[in-house]
Amino acid sequence: MNKRASFNRLHDFIKEYAERRNLRNTIAALSLAMKYHEGQFRDDGEPYIMHPMRVCVTLILLRVDEAFRKTYPKKGKEWIWHACDIMYATALLHDAIEEAHLPRKGKEFTQVYHLDRGVRKNVRILTKPPKKKRWIWSQVYNPDRYYRKIRKSLIAAIVKISDRKDNCTTFGVFPTQRKKKYIVENYEYIYPLIKEVKKKHSEFVPIIEVLEGIIKREVRPYEYLLKNNETGLTSKGVNAC
Repeated sequence: MNKRASFNRLHDFIKEYAERRNLRNTIAALSLAMKYHEGQFRDDGEPYIMHPMRVCVTLILLRVDEAFRKTYPKKGKEWIWHACDIMYATALLHDAIEEAHLPRKGKEFTQVYHLDRGVRKNVRILTKPPKKKRWIWSQVYNPDRYYRKIRKSLIAAIVKISDRKDNCTTFGVFPTQRKKKYIVENYEYIYPLIKEVKKKHSEFVPIIEVLEGIIKREVRPYEYLLKNNETGLTSKGVNAC
């Protein structure tokens, strides 16, 4: 399937799914993500928008709605679908602030496009500050602080794990140093995040295990190769990059 056909398939699936269930935030986020990522491309040359769309579709296909329903059995259908709407919209926009360099740090989502505050909140949690301090950010990127905030939000945590899963499916095109960086981050932050989510939210375990399995399947062959090439890898990942 060519890139255009793949794009159409992802886009139409999300749009039709969201419209059938009246997921207002998801419908708006799909259009916004296309706007913000227009003209951007991934390392493998595909349009950037395909990445957030896949992150969203993965969560839909893994039935996070059922996991929410089982986790919060006393909540009504309206609440469940609203939670899903926030998660899907967050998935679609999770890179928007960072990649499109939005000057208002996502305030546009609520003030201009009238998305729910939960979308902006979770996208902000998932947005890494720039490597160099800028006036729009009060802090530079600190991975401990970044993942600590993610652990406090179930929606942000699930989206982050789905995001990592999709990134790992293109792991082969990464430069060696980026591969090493990803392996370090997996052991230091992603796998502990996965473990914590499974412990705190048992109904999401089947979903997380699918995502975890794909991450490990995609990364481990390169981890083995890097380890045997004496590039700093140990059985617990990379000592230092």
